[in-house]
Amino acid sequence: MARRVPSFLIAAALLFAWMLLLPQPGAAQKFDWQMLKGTSIRVMANKNASGEAIQANLSDFEKLTGIKVQYETFTEDQYRQKVLLELAAGTGSVDVIHTATAQEGLKFWRSGWYEPLDEYVKSPRLTDPAFDLADIGKPALQGNTYDGKLVALPTTQQTTMLYYRKDLFDKMKLKVPQTFAEMEETAKKLHNLEDGGQKVVGIVLRGKKAAATSQWAPYLFGFGGSWLTKDGKPAMNTSEAVQAFDYYGRLLRNYGPPGAVNYHWYECISLFVQGKAAMYTDVSNRIFFFEDPAKSQVVGKVGYALFPGGPAGRKPTMEVWSMAVSSKSKKKEAAYLFVQWAASKENILKMHIKGAPSVRASSWKDPRFLTEQKHKDWIEASLKSLEIASTDWNPPIVAVSEVRDEVGAVIVSSILGENVKAAADKANAEMAKIMEKTEGK
Repeated sequence: MARRVPSFLIAAALLFAWMLLLPQPGAAQKFDWQMLKGTSIRVMANKNASGEAIQANLSDFEKLTGIKVQYETFTEDQYRQKVLLELAAGTGSVDVIHTATAQEGLKFWRSGWYEPLDEYVKSPRLTDPAFDLADIGKPALQGNTYDGKLVALPTTQQTTMLYYRKDLFDKMKLKVPQTFAEMEETAKKLHNLEDGGQKVVGIVLRGKKAAATSQWAPYLFGFGGSWLTKDGKPAMNTSEAVQAFDYYGRLLRNYGPPGAVNYHWYECISLFVQGKAAMYTDVSNRIFFFEDPAKSQVVGKVGYALFPGGPAGRKPTMEVWSMAVSSKSKKKEAAYLFVQWAASKENILKMHIKGAPSVRASSWKDPRFLTEQKHKDWIEASLKSLEIASTDWNPPIVAVSEVRDEVGAVIVSSILGENVKAAADKANAEMAKIMEKTEGK
């Protein structure tokens, strides 16, 4: 006769089996990146080092998630126009946008175009436990926060840097300039120097109206100027601002390339990688282009240094690029997965190794980065600069684009040798009119 198993033993066995199915204390739960497999999303991005670095790793995201990405890139001016039209239309045809909040953030937020990400980041279903928001620099996160709401996840932070031709400096026995005065004197000595059958210009900088303003900002700060007065009024015709306009224009007029007023960052990079410029100041991701053997003739010849100081000291700026979910997207969760992946430790590290400077502290310490990145002067200059950099690379107002046009007009006037003070007075008056219509609304 079969022996009957006591009911309490059966209950205990069932309880034990059930407990085995429960998550064990301390056991990491596997995040389901495939939760929206089969979805398609549309991403619009700026065709800069940050946008291109993300694009280079797209296959990683599609394989990880099973989500198909239509990734569209445009040159900067085109991108700003196109993304503005898409968002203003409100059709929801774009899911993710590449954004620099210091440029358009306040306008986009007040227009209701950013999807707040706080609840997404907090959700254990939508955010991988390994994401680690605390690893991202506070200035970058603060710059992406409006009215206490996180509107985008940062991917790269680039700071102002001086690039110089080490071989030409060695040839002329020159030291790396530490001040504005030294930089101007160095540009003078290197201008029209013969190198490999061609003449180089002493320095190249952005000169194309609005495009030049962000890179003029550290010169403004270096002379002790600011975008606004203490009471929030335009400060573009102060003595400090006029000195900055005059100095910047004088560098390009006397020691820059012909037609400098048409130089955006693309033209500056093109000239420098062809070996036709001795110095260049711009954001720190330019190493991405300079050390590419397929595109550059100056691989291994470039030195990376801190931006020189003016009368008020060294005042570099910090430019952050991020990914945001469109508030009108019909696929917000899939869009957020893309944004989260773009800002993830692994993806940012890959971008960082290629020269798109990371917003994550872990990237700068990672052995893979330290092994791959041979240019230790770039690392040193980047980290020192980020410690002191200002995030105000654009005026901290709503109508950034309109004001950049006015400020850029003064830069052009200076390059052309026109009356800088008169141009600055005009720009200041126009800036005041613009702000009167747009601020506080």
